[in-house]
Amino acid sequence: MQPSSSNRLAIGGAYAAAILFAIRFVFFIPALAKLPIAPQDGTLPGAILAIAEHMVLFPVVAALPAPQWAKAAGYGWLVTDMSTDIMALNGVPNTIFLSLRYGGHISAALWMISASWFARGATRIVGWLTALDLGSYSFLAAYGVNFVALIPSGILLPLWCAMVGRHLSRAGQASQMPAQTEKHLSSTPSV
Repeated sequence: MQPSSSNRLAIGGAYAAAILFAIRFVFFIPALAKLPIAPQDGTLPGAILAIAEHMVLFPVVAALPAPQWAKAAGYGWLVTDMSTDIMALNGVPNTIFLSLRYGGHISAALWMISASWFARGATRIVGWLTALDLGSYSFLAAYGVNFVALIPSGILLPLWCAMVGRHLSRAGQASQMPAQTEKHLSSTPSV
């Protein structure tokens, strides 16, 4: 039995986000950041990549088990981050759009912690570490802490998205198993 179309969309979204976030973070390497096609803030490639990596997460927020208030925080993060990327593209100063983005990262952290709570093992731990890094940097940036403090998120966020894709895939298979077993049992002649 195949996963539902919404579950397939969420699984694909999680894996797509993992790839897109990884591409974004690769361009933080100083030598690559200077390339004319580098997807940096304020550039068209940067805005397109940023919008894409957040848009594919909407079905993931919907699919992951979490309280409604945590899902609302996840949606809020996605909308805030996409808005700040459009602000950067339109020439809004860094001090404004980055401050708003870091505020959105608090919502991201809240959603990631809540959604990761329902996962097991490494998915939970990686989700919590990602949330801790994103959320804490939102406060540390105000005190001049270097952007390098976000490097763990550059590794953890794509990793967590990939793990969430696997988690959703396995959860979909597990939820189908009782229905398959029940169908098999009902077709088996009784003795």
